Amino acid sequence: MLAAALALLALLYRVLVTRPPAVLDPFPGQQLKQLPQFGGEHEERLLWGTYRPGYYFGMRMRRPQSLLLGIMWMDPQRQDPLGNIRHEAQQRDGLAKYGWLQHDGQGYGLQRLHDEQYNITTAWAKRLCPGCGLGGDWGVRLGFEQLARPQQEPTGGQAAQQQRRLQQEADEYSDDDEEVEAAEGAEEAQQPAVRPEAVSLLVYLASEDGSPLQLDAAALAAALQGPAGEGAKQQQQSGPVMSGSAAPLGDWQLHVRQGASSGGQANRVVAASYMALATPHMHNLTEAVRQGLIASVQAQRARGQQQLALTLPNVAQRGANVAIVQITALLPLALDLAFVSGPQQQLAERVDAVSGAGLTTLLASGAVAFERRFASTFGAVASGSTSVPEGTAEVARAALSNMLGGMGYFFGHSLVRLQEKRGQEVVERTARLWDTSLYSAVPSRSFFPRGFLWDEGFHQLLVRRWDAAVSREVLGNWFDLMNAQGWIAREQILGEEARARVPGEFVRQSPDAANPPTFFLLLSDMSHRVAAAAQAQQWSEEDRADGELLKAAWPRLRAWYRWFNTTQAGPVSGSYRWRGRDPSSSRELNPTTLTSGLDDAPRASHPSDVERHVDLRCWMALAARALATIGSNLGLPPKEVRPFLADAAWLEDFASLNALHLDEASGEYRDWGRHTEDVALQRPMRTLEDGRQVPVNGELRRVVTGEQPRPQLVPQFGYISLFPLLMRLIPPDSPVLGRQLELLRDGSRLWTDYGLRSLRCGGWGQGQCHDTVAEAASFQHRALRHYGATPGPHAARAQELHGELRGNLVSNIVAQYRRTGYLWEQYDDATGQGKGSHPFTGWTALVALLAGGQ
Repeated sequence: MLAAALALLALLYRVLVTRPPAVLDPFPGQQLKQLPQFGGEHEERLLWGTYRPGYYFGMRMRRPQSLLLGIMWMDPQRQDPLGNIRHEAQQRDGLAKYGWLQHDGQGYGLQRLHDEQYNITTAWAKRLCPGCGLGGDWGVRLGFEQLARPQQEPTGGQAAQQQRRLQQEADEYSDDDEEVEAAEGAEEAQQPAVRPEAVSLLVYLASEDGSPLQLDAAALAAALQGPAGEGAKQQQQSGPVMSGSAAPLGDWQLHVRQGASSGGQANRVVAASYMALATPHMHNLTEAVRQGLIASVQAQRARGQQQLALTLPNVAQRGANVAIVQITALLPLALDLAFVSGPQQQLAERVDAVSGAGLTTLLASGAVAFERRFASTFGAVASGSTSVPEGTAEVARAALSNMLGGMGYFFGHSLVRLQEKRGQEVVERTARLWDTSLYSAVPSRSFFPRGFLWDEGFHQLLVRRWDAAVSREVLGNWFDLMNAQGWIAREQILGEEARARVPGEFVRQSPDAANPPTFFLLLSDMSHRVAAAAQAQQWSEEDRADGELLKAAWPRLRAWYRWFNTTQAGPVSGSYRWRGRDPSSSRELNPTTLTSGLDDAPRASHPSDVERHVDLRCWMALAARALATIGSNLGLPPKEVRPFLADAAWLEDFASLNALHLDEASGEYRDWGRHTEDVALQRPMRTLEDGRQVPVNGELRRVVTGEQPRPQLVPQFGYISLFPLLMRLIPPDSPVLGRQLELLRDGSRLWTDYGLRSLRCGGWGQGQCHDTVAEAASFQHRALRHYGATPGPHAARAQELHGELRGNLVSNIVAQYRRTGYLWEQYDDATGQGKGSHPFTGWTALVALLAGGQ
């Protein structure tokens, strides 16, 4: 008996001691993405899409294990063609312009890309029908045309230099794969030289689950040799170039069809080649192609060829799950890709429906439907109203389309940084969360092609306006990321493709790191509409769906708020502090606060636990009021709503806010913390034998040059100083509101002709003006419109500033888009020129709402 009891105790000890901490557990209960409204027709309609935003063009299903389609291209006449393969959307590629001109977020999109040598069009359309495959059949139209500027023939020296480079690459390449075998019937004919107006297009299809696929080289050759254009006889068209079987589609086929260029010219294919390989890694296909090209050059040299051609080696590995075809052609080049799956009936007719004339019809109807919907959704903006700058409709259309075309589907797990106390020592380790999926927009395809928590709150203000069902599902996906403690990682890096684009130091997430709860902006508005429908007893389908999501999400919203109150509480009652500032940092003049979303906003110079952050206090006031509103409007029991009503009253208390953060002398709202203005970045000094001090080569280090840091209100006026105004926490009749409006409009502080700076000119540290930012443009707009419409002594001034600031923002974003072809992350405060990440369709895309006064 004693032995059994001891064994039981030992078992319990092992279970309790080795059980992972709650931070690694998902929030209990049904996932929101499993709500009935996200299944059925909705799920199938959105199954396929351009859900690979980190690539110039990529298709996938919203499934953890999907087929992936993508394209690459290169200029075969460059001296370094292997270093110039276009695939991942990267700022370093230097494309003059690229982005979606139209995209409905469901089944149609039109994109144009302007590279150094090419104008490229990628368009796609989906066909849903009873006889189509799961998620529909779909077609992609690819067009490459030469830029208008004249092209020069390469000199003999340039051509020879390219050949020498290819030979050098071949010499350095080592082929370690013993399983590569020549595909049956493959002929490796020597390829002719290519004139400069050529392009090498690579199309690939890969199965993430490893299911094998077949590549038919003969079908590829027949497709490229057959008649081109929409008038070609269907009986002369070839079979599928790629095919296979994969869940949940069943059998599938990818067909290649020749198209006709905008000038009606037929394709002039110089060479076609292929490669098939078996790999579980989808994030390094660019390198796989590069190595395949080098292997081909090496084989050509071994055969004694004098003129080396940059083509794939025409080889296939056993069980290949990635198939790549390369088509080198003289410009212009036009191709259609037709994908069909599921039922094997009427395949020829279905392929015709998503290629050639059929695809032309689908694309035309998609364009018409998009424009009609855009006009009905954005009204005066779409109609070219004189109340907005010329070109605003074009920019609003692109902003919306790039937001929707930048929607991504990701699957994988987050890595977290855990600190555990072992005896007297604190040990840090890396742990992984559960595998999960995320359907979300991304801030930037080139720089941030993954989900960011606070950014998504801004994104959904626009997405909701276009497609409420899609927006609800995005919200559900994000709240499904919550762990058992109520924490949501601020940056979602799920899967190899996403992780490959993130610097190593940013991969691990800290479970005490917050991010502004911007979702409450949208959720509160949703609850008001649900309450209005209930009062009127007139329920639309959207009202019911909103109510279902809010009720199902309530436990998670409550847990999220409580997590903030537990982990981000400040040192005194009613105060809050962003975690994550590094008190040991000596390389930054002012240590960053990534968790706040306003990374480089100047806080207290010396991070400490005594800090009070005014913006986080305002966010918590917004969250408490939103929860109180949601709970009341949903008709939840009073005992569940009462705590949030009390918290909202306390956090909105004007006297309490002022006591913590208002500097009476200047009228500015400020952070509190250990601070000194006397800091500088200097090189470390060393003392010579004669007593002189000289700087040491190396990184600049922060030093205190005068007064030592002490607890105080931080005397910096920046964007965070406006949060009480932006969150509408100032009474409309208060003199403090008048002062905030004066500070807002002061051109020596934040106001510019292009928007608001993030920090005043001549500010702390190096005295630089920061770029204008647009992330809180929605707050600016809402706050000034609110105060302008609320009776009080400052209403007229607020209304005036609302119109002026909105005009400045919209005019500059439109002007810079028309000048550069991009929406930008920031805009220079002196010139208005775009800076930072581009294309940036995060908060900048809200220009589509601002222009319409929404």
